[in-house]
Amino acid sequence: MGQDQSSHGLLPIRTHGGALTERAFLTGDWGGVRDRLVDRGIRYDLLWTQTMQDVTSGGRERGAEYGGKFEMLFNFDLDRMELLRGGLVTMRTESRYGDSVNQNSGALLAVNDVMFFPDTDGADDDLFMAVTELRYTQFLSKHLGVFLGKIITLGGDVNEFASGRGDTQFLSHSFLASSVTALVNPYSALGAGVVWMPSPDITVTSSIFTRNDASTTTGTNELGDGLTWSTAARMQYELSELPGGMNLAFQYSFDSDFTNFEGQFVDSGAWTIPQKEQSWNSFWNMWQYMSVEDPSHRKVDVTNGHTDLQGYGFFARAGIADRDTNPVSWSLSAGVGGRGMFDGRDDDTFGVGFASSKLRENLLTSSTLIDDSASRWEAYYDFAITPAVSLTLDVQYADTLLSNVDAATVLGVRMRVSL
Repeated sequence: MGQDQSSHGLLPIRTHGGALTERAFLTGDWGGVRDRLVDRGIRYDLLWTQTMQDVTSGGRERGAEYGGKFEMLFNFDLDRMELLRGGLVTMRTESRYGDSVNQNSGALLAVNDVMFFPDTDGADDDLFMAVTELRYTQFLSKHLGVFLGKIITLGGDVNEFASGRGDTQFLSHSFLASSVTALVNPYSALGAGVVWMPSPDITVTSSIFTRNDASTTTGTNELGDGLTWSTAARMQYELSELPGGMNLAFQYSFDSDFTNFEGQFVDSGAWTIPQKEQSWNSFWNMWQYMSVEDPSHRKVDVTNGHTDLQGYGFFARAGIADRDTNPVSWSLSAGVGGRGMFDGRDDDTFGVGFASSKLRENLLTSSTLIDDSASRWEAYYDFAITPAVSLTLDVQYADTLLSNVDAATVLGVRMRVSL
């Protein structure tokens, strides 16, 4: 601990000041306070995301809705503080207000992930504040770390062109994660895990967490209601000097009650629903740049929810699930994305994608008006007004769950501000 402070720190030093058109934080460095805090190991992000969407045709109900979310993300770098070598504490709070068209669209998956999470008792319930993440990470070496606490599972299926939490890149859930995970993947959960980085291009993460969501609770009450074990391997590579990568994961959920769709439903005065205690799913995604403006061999950060390099490429995502317990049999999505395609607009980003999910054929889908498949198109263009402010135009054409309801056309706008 007696070494110079500059040799310490798990998180990189960053600055907050500069001209309004150049700085990454709208409110600047607060007279140098934010920069001094970062130097001492305290880093925080204040994020405000607003959305307005309109179901212009099809869906369950026409009309527009407006809502927003305010997030505070704190990182306490205990290593830089010289309190504990390799220690990091992360806390995220989320507040939400307004409404969304998620229910009005009638789609299988949310057309607005910004407003869909965190989970609350009622859809679009206002949320004053919830601590959705409170995680301690201890790095044992530069290759190995462990973590525990309250964690956010959304964003684990990272992709350079189709990732994030709905507040950057695509707005809908169809292009942020595989739908086969919805049964066992809560948004926020109590859990623990290990991360292994055998090389700068390979990351392996294995964790176990509560199956039920703990967005607005401590998570301790969910410990007896089933657990999910998730293991994922992520790698990056270059093809003809163009960056690419992929992610492969397997999830196994146990000690829970799952409907056995392949079992026999018995009517003996009342329906007896067959149950199983386990379920599983597996998912994969890949991304590949096809053109890069300045091939500098800079490592791409697929965890930040942004398209890092000026250029364009394509992505694909697929998932399969336990046919006995998961209502989703398989899911697929693919598309293109990029950044800086027009002169003078180097930081603008865009994406176009198609997604499809197949529901398991069972008594529910065969005896009701519920469709056994759902597909979606989505396209967005994000205008980087300043490094701290972006404005996204988004359009979606999404199948509905009900076979007697036409597909919904949803037009939307999103504004993201890093304060």
